[in-house]
Amino acid sequence: MRKYLIILYTLLLASCSEVDFNFPSPGDKEEVGNFALTLTGEKASTRSTTTVITEEEAKNFLITIYKGSDVYRQTARLKDVNTTLSAGYGYSIFAESCSQEDAITSNNDWGQRRYAGISDAFAIKAGQTTPVSVGCSVANAGVEVVFDQSVPEYFTTSYDVTIHDGNRTIVFDSKTGGTQVGEQITQGDIAYFNVDENGHHTITYTITAVGPKVLTKTGTLELNKARISRIKLNYERSYFDFVILLEEEEAFLEDVINITDDDIQVDKGNTETIGTHDGLINDDTDVDINNYGQN
Repeated sequence: MRKYLIILYTLLLASCSEVDFNFPSPGDKEEVGNFALTLTGEKASTRSTTTVITEEEAKNFLITIYKGSDVYRQTARLKDVNTTLSAGYGYSIFAESCSQEDAITSNNDWGQRRYAGISDAFAIKAGQTTPVSVGCSVANAGVEVVFDQSVPEYFTTSYDVTIHDGNRTIVFDSKTGGTQVGEQITQGDIAYFNVDENGHHTITYTITAVGPKVLTKTGTLELNKARISRIKLNYERSYFDFVILLEEEEAFLEDVINITDDDIQVDKGNTETIGTHDGLINDDTDVDINNYGQN
């Protein structure tokens, strides 16, 4: 009986040696490290419109991680970013306050100011945290219309400036436009537009005013990246025409967006671990099941 037990257990060991237990071996474990991200803005010049991003707004920045020219990790909000990466070289991080689509479709197609920037290439070393800084600047252009007090004084029925840009139509009137009384200017709403790779975008505008006289005037305006273009309208009664003054102001994201470690999820446990059973040794020694484990 004992002989049969020894033979049976030897067969069991032989069959068990063919099972993949998927135990990791030290040399097969993926080496990873982390990055610590800081978003920074630009210092404002003397004449500019500036915006300060709150910490809560910064947490909702969209982050895309690249390795070379390829997307390594899909876009996620900063507060949800997994900062653990495989050790290696050629990483870069692209940050934006909103997508290009949202930059022109939000706020009922008036759009919103968009900030964007990309880091320098950086490396991740196993077991270390790499500091990464992304400088963000204004990536689109804006338009504002200001009506001088002479416009509503004469055109008592209606007056507006309509912006035409593809499928978008933006109307500046007494409710959405700014006003100027003497030197005092009350700002109105701002419409935002994406720009091309050279930082430019051309729009068409139509001025319509109805009063004792009806006036219609059209024109084009070239917008520039990180600039707010202001169309100032003044009505000259002696010429029965509008005097159009165009001004530009730089738009900046002011100072630093402060992000602490608590604002980023360092690791969600999603890092892949590759394991094999190569570390196991198949021992063909006969074993007496009655004495197994006694020593």
